[in-house]
Formats: sequence, C-alpha cells, structure tokens
Amino acid sequence: MPLSRIVSSHDIPQFIFCGNTILTGAKENALLPDAEVSARCIEFQVAEDWFTDTDHRYTALMLENGTPPIPPDTRWIPLRQFFAEQPEALASLAARAHGLLAWRHTYRYCPSCGAPLRDDADETARVCIKCERTQFPVLEPAVIVIVRKAGRILLARHRQRNTNIYTCLAGYVEHGETLEQCVYREVKEETGIEVTNITYRMSQSWPFPDQLMVGFSAEWQRGELCVQPNEIQEAAWFDPDRLPDIPAPGSLAYRLITGR
Repeated sequence: MPLSRIVSSHDIPQFIFCGNTILTGAKENALLPDAEVSARCIEFQVAEDWFTDTDHRYTALMLENGTPPIPPDTRWIPLRQFFAEQPEALASLAARAHGLLAWRHTYRYCPSCGAPLRDDADETARVCIKCERTQFPVLEPAVIVIVRKAGRILLARHRQRNTNIYTCLAGYVEHGETLEQCVYREVKEETGIEVTNITYRMSQSWPFPDQLMVGFSAEWQRGELCVQPNEIQEAAWFDPDRLPDIPAPGSLAYRLITGR
C-alpha cells in the first residue's frame, strides 16, 4: 500500500511527533490535533517528514528537533504515555506511524549503490532510483519473558537504564534461532538459570525505533541466580503481591508482570 505525501482530511487521526513525544489535547485522554494543525506544520516548514497512510487512514508528521510552537490547549506527552492512555487500536496506529517515520528517516539511500530512495507507488516500500532495489520497512524482533518459580517472578534492574525500575528479561533474536531458543539463551546469559515450558503470551509494536516485542512466560528449571554484570545490575525473585517499582502501564513488560 502506498504512502501519500498529501495531508488528508479531518476525519482521520493526525499523529504529530517530535522525537519520542506526540501532540495531544491538553487534558488527559484528549483528542489528537486536527488536519488544520498538520497543514500548518507543513506550511511553516517545521515538519521534517510527513505522509498519509491511505489504507490505514491516518496522517503522520515528524517535526524538527527542538520545541516547535504548538496551538493552545495542546501538549506534548511521551509516546509511551499515549500507549497507556489510548485504546489499543489507536495506540497500534500511532506505533505504526512513528515506526514508519523512523524508517523513512534512516533509509534514505540505497544500501547497495548509495543512490537516493524514492517512495514505491504501490507498496509501503522505498525503491532505489538507480538500481531499483526495493527496501521494505525493517523490524527488529526481540523477546521479553516473565519467569516464574514457586509462585514468585523474576525481575531485574538493567545496567543500561540507570533507574530503580525492575522489569522482565529481554533481548534481540539472533540469526538462526527460534523465538523460544532466544528466550532460553537470554535468560541463561543474563541470570545463569535455565527455564522450561516457554509459552507465547502476547506481542507489542515498540517503535523506539523499530522493535517488535514478543512476550513469553517460562518456568524456572534449574540453577542459581548469577547475573551478567555488563547487562544486569541486580536480579531477584519477587512475590506478585509485593512488587518493586516496575514499568508503567502501556508497555508489554507491565502486562506480563501484572497480568492486566
């Protein structure tokens, strides 16, 4: 399905991003801005890129870095907060819009010959103007797992985040392995334990910038906790009724930990 450069009408969602924030009304759960706001962003040349997805019926804009002026009664909120506040269907559209904008920003030149890419006329893809190689949107699959042992769950503080948030173990899928093999490997590498009964639970688009998070549950099989020091600050077993600080609603980690 093609992506049109024409900003569409008032009857479709208008997703306006600046980095990892999204423009909404000033009140909680407020509506998105209308098409007039999108048109003004383009007119005043503060939009870095924009398109209308004709099949999924939304318009998406990425504004330039900085703090562009916004209309009264609007506000910037983190995209993660938007995921938590909005219905799943609208959040999924926002994830798609943000992910495609990030992809368009990254893939501007052909990886084979270096010539510029143009939008394909028929598909969500970009085509090299010289060698005609087609470049489709890129997804990076990653697993995230909630591990259980005798009624408790395994949570960890990740070294790269520098926060007190405890969350699930997670990692990117490598070439040649299945999702289940990735779960087993990541848990073993990061905590030293082995798991069994690896079961798919749910998934979530996570466009920061292009992850597809695939959620699993698993059961402890053997081993004692021995964390990988360059990845994990601390890992421990927690009673589900006495949890530490965990990720906010709107994330797949929150849903796996709480079951909500």
